[in-house]
Amino acid sequence: MIWSAGGLALALGAGVMIGRISAPDASGTAADGSGADGRGSSKGTAGMSLAERLERKRAGEGRDATKNVDRDLKSILGVTSRLDRTQRLLAFLDRLPADQFAGVYDELRNSPSAELRGAERSLILQAWAERDPNSAVAFLQQGNANDWERETALSTWAANDPQAAFAWAATAPDEGDVNNWLLGATRGIAASDPLLARDYLAQLEGRTRDEAINAMKPYVTQFGFDYSASWLSGLTDDNLRNQASRDLARDMARLDPAQAGQWNAAITDVNTRRDVSETVSDAWARQDLASARTWVEHLPEDTRTEAAEGVARQFARQDPAAAGQWLASLGKNPDLDGARQVYIEESFRSSPESSLNFVSQLSDQNRKQGYYWRYLNDWMRRDEPAARQWMASNSQQLPPQLVERLNRPRQATQ
Repeated sequence: MIWSAGGLALALGAGVMIGRISAPDASGTAADGSGADGRGSSKGTAGMSLAERLERKRAGEGRDATKNVDRDLKSILGVTSRLDRTQRLLAFLDRLPADQFAGVYDELRNSPSAELRGAERSLILQAWAERDPNSAVAFLQQGNANDWERETALSTWAANDPQAAFAWAATAPDEGDVNNWLLGATRGIAASDPLLARDYLAQLEGRTRDEAINAMKPYVTQFGFDYSASWLSGLTDDNLRNQASRDLARDMARLDPAQAGQWNAAITDVNTRRDVSETVSDAWARQDLASARTWVEHLPEDTRTEAAEGVARQFARQDPAAAGQWLASLGKNPDLDGARQVYIEESFRSSPESSLNFVSQLSDQNRKQGYYWRYLNDWMRRDEPAARQWMASNSQQLPPQLVERLNRPRQATQ
């Protein structure tokens, strides 16, 4: 197997991918001074990625026909430079017969340094699954394979042969709530063809489907807002489309908040539209608070009350007094209590007085008393004179029993 420049980048990316899947790798910094991002300080290599430096190094050594190739894994793992170690491992894997992968992988997997060699284990497993996927997955089925191992093998297989990989994964037993065989297959398909992965997604269930949507998300949103919206519209199952819309909403709002607002308002399922609206308004308010406020104000009532939470969160952090006035202007609907609670919690950090003044706006009497008790106690610990002054000025709106409890000696209330 010959590794092209693109293949090298994919292989080196395994160290990053494996970290996301949860395999350990403590070799983030190489002994030669280069960081995990591949930037070094030596002349001529500054600013180059690790993959570029590796390809340059391999190209130079390719002209040296006398260069020896490692014959065993032990000599490779003993190399302290991450760059050299990876280069030598790839050269070793290029020439490794398919029937020897099991022994090599098992050797590293059971070595004392196995937990420190996540990137190397991933490279070997990917090379094996690309060369002989059936042998790789059969090996993993025999032992106590980790989640990331199952996902890595199937992801590699599915990138090359989606139909065969998914068909195998669909019949392979896996313990736990998530089928990591199927999750890996879906991830691998999404990496090369998100539209095809969408078709397979409909065949998943439960937490496996939940995890698959999350895994596929970056492969979809990397192509922009319009592609993401079209990808979602192609999901024919209403429940699946609603679920995926919730998961992709934040990334889509970051891509284009105005378009996300239009897309959100057009969602026909009320519960989904409400859930997505808070996410969109929060992301939009981080970028453009004024536009986000205007958008929320013009939403239908059943959505505005939920969307207000995202704006209230960001607005309260910037200007508690103005945020309180804006939120009060939205009306007395009890469904706004969620946004009111967000405002009370966020504004208390910088303006306890503004926060407590707004507690009276809550419709739920139990929550109202709970917030008074919680935040007055907190304020007294931070600034007791100010808290008592506010309490004295607002005693008429406070429950008498609460005032009595707060006026007890401090040691008796704690």
